[in-house]
Amino acid sequence: MLIFLKKIRKSLIDSGSTQKYLLYAIGEITLVVIGILIALQINNWNEESKNKVLGQEYYCRLLEDANQDKEELKNLISVAQKRLVASNQAARLLQKDKAYKSEVGIQMNLSIRGSYAYFKPNASAFEDLKSGANLNIIEDKSIIKSLNSYFNKIEGYSKILESNVENSLRRYFVYDDLFTTGWIHGHMSMSRLQKGMDKDVFDAIIVNDSDLLDGEMKYALYNDAIYFISTNARRIEVYDLINSEIDALIAVLDAMCI
Repeated sequence: MLIFLKKIRKSLIDSGSTQKYLLYAIGEITLVVIGILIALQINNWNEESKNKVLGQEYYCRLLEDANQDKEELKNLISVAQKRLVASNQAARLLQKDKAYKSEVGIQMNLSIRGSYAYFKPNASAFEDLKSGANLNIIEDKSIIKSLNSYFNKIEGYSKILESNVENSLRRYFVYDDLFTTGWIHGHMSMSRLQKGMDKDVFDAIIVNDSDLLDGEMKYALYNDAIYFISTNARRIEVYDLINSEIDALIAVLDAMCI
């Protein structure tokens, strides 16, 4: 093509026709401009195609993170439900005329077990998406809005859970004499002290399964057990709210991850 144009240009120059040469020059410039525009358009198409592929990858990564959040929450709900069962059982034992330290100690311990486990959403894909100019890859800006809303709401729920846990643990560890509360009695039959203590230390601790809580301590622990019922039930309520947010986000992302 270039050789052909060069021959035409040489022929026009040799003929001395200025008008024809100018028309040729204009035509040649026009062809060059058209070629550049076509090249730019092809480049734009390629970039758009790459961005669509990358956008699909992000949708699927975000969906995977949301599904992981749901699985983690499922485990946390299961643990919270076990705590709720234990706190109800502790209250039930403390309602009896005779409350045994070993029985109550086990259930009170189970009432707060696993409380330190917090729900933390998996934000790896979203953090990666926010870096640089990656947000522009997501054409549907309502997706970004949904993601921002999700993480903001989860942050609010997390603060409620954090306060819930701190109050429960503060109440549980307020007592100085762990023998009086039945804490030692309960732990002696559980794996923590059995594994953590040297045998001679363990054997030297004298507790009796028939040891009873005195009236004052029984009443104090009864209040604690009812409080733990409330906090564990509240935590499950918050988890259910978080679960609804996860389901809503999954529904949005599932429609985009093809």
